Amino acid sequence: MDKKWYEKNGKDGEVVISTRVRLARNLEEFPFPARCGSDLRRRISERVKDAVMNSGSVISSRFSCLDVDNISTGEKVSLVERHLVSPEFIGTKGEKTVLLMDDESVSIMVNEEDHIRLQVMCEGFDLDRAYEQASRIDTLLDERLKFAFSDTLGYLTQCPTNLGTGMRASVMLHLPALKAANAMQKIAENLSKLGITIRGAYGEGTEPKAGLYQLSNQITLGIS
Repeated sequence: MDKKWYEKNGKDGEVVISTRVRLARNLEEFPFPARCGSDLRRRISERVKDAVMNSGSVISSRFSCLDVDNISTGEKVSLVERHLVSPEFIGTKGEKTVLLMDDESVSIMVNEEDHIRLQVMCEGFDLDRAYEQASRIDTLLDERLKFAFSDTLGYLTQCPTNLGTGMRASVMLHLPALKAANAMQKIAENLSKLGITIRGAYGEGTEPKAGLYQLSNQITLGIS
């Protein structure tokens, strides 16, 4: 079995810890998760699991499925620490499932803020590889699931800030010298003018620790 992405040192690894591309998708025939009860969430989980694991593709056998509601607190925390799921995902119960590729480079959260949160992780700086892998799996899912899509707005998401491509591309950076020089606030202000945001290592609402920052796009609508 290949090493996990976090066990390897990639391009520009002295500064860039990892690269992530995340896609938000919803199934057309179901309400957004905030309007779904347990029965609907269970049906969504079953549909997505079947689309991934029984697709007949060369990668389907590499996925395993975890019922997040039935694993221990320690296992949940470990998933977050390995950046396989978001803190919000494990924070509440509700028919939540995560599909993991064997090398943990791909995880699919089901019934997070959207029906599907597909993310691809790579070691070091490698946006092209992460995007290409995410696009291939997105196409695989789209062949078996009908995604909610508007010709005007693009992919429909529960939070309007994700409308359009539904994509967040980010890199995890280790910037201890800039933090020690108290330069990060000024840098963050300048980045926001470019449609880019910098946050703590676990994304929105988290504080940076040990000089670790997540840099990602803010704009998902109106650009290719």
